[in-house]
Amino acid sequence: MDWDPAVEPELDTFSLILPLPYRIAVIFVLGVWAWGVNLHYLSILKIDVAALIKYHSRSSSSIAPHHIRTYGLAATVTIPLVISILFFWTITRGQPSLVIAWDILPQSYLWLLAIFFIIPVQSFSRSGRYRFLSTLRRVSVGGIAEADNGKFGDILLADVLTSYAKVLGDFFVSGCMFLSPGLSSTNKPDRSCGGAYMVPIIISIPSLIRLRQCLIEFGRVRNTAGKNPSLGWGGQHLANALKYSTAFPVIILSALQRGTNPNDIGMSEAGLFRLWYATNPCTHLTRLLILL
Repeated sequence: MDWDPAVEPELDTFSLILPLPYRIAVIFVLGVWAWGVNLHYLSILKIDVAALIKYHSRSSSSIAPHHIRTYGLAATVTIPLVISILFFWTITRGQPSLVIAWDILPQSYLWLLAIFFIIPVQSFSRSGRYRFLSTLRRVSVGGIAEADNGKFGDILLADVLTSYAKVLGDFFVSGCMFLSPGLSSTNKPDRSCGGAYMVPIIISIPSLIRLRQCLIEFGRVRNTAGKNPSLGWGGQHLANALKYSTAFPVIILSALQRGTNPNDIGMSEAGLFRLWYATNPCTHLTRLLILL
């Protein structure tokens, strides 16, 4: 990709070692390892995660436990990542111009990683990744299964997406910079790539998903309140909806700071910053009170 030597000094040491595409890939790969560790720990506690998320149990004792297969999947995506990073270090030798010029190497691994999960291969936890994709399709529009059909798994995946919201935004930024003439995905991240509001929209999608799930659950409780009084009136679902809605003021104000002239909306730059600064503790305080 094309690059401009004038921006080389903007690359810090960490970006020279792990450019944005590699940082995204490392976070995704660590997430697979973390899921394996969770499954392993819960299996020690005799908690059947497969039953909780309505995933098929092992049909035979000869089949490896779920956490072992997850470790195998994690190792499968880790080995090529390590090889790619070592090759990248060998080629670039920490020189900013070479780091920027060789963005195709980390970017190609990142896209291959995404394709690997989107197109399940028979030999590598195919059934698990098919289940992941089917669940992702359902929750991507804010859907949520019934309690006896995998609701817990839907909530779990949607919560993971909220944790990965910024990473998903950076995934878009990385691809946008790689495909944009004159930009490089290994350069300093340009989060206005694709438009000032594209990244905030992507970051807000996971919170929108959980917000809709909470409202769906509230509606279900209200529809069955007369039949099953033990479910209550659904207040906990409204509280959760409030919790996820608190993400939007921070996202909106951050977008306005980055892509809008404050004078156009009748505010000064300092006033917009103070408003953004005030929403952060309010957001965290609201979530804390809901947890209590």
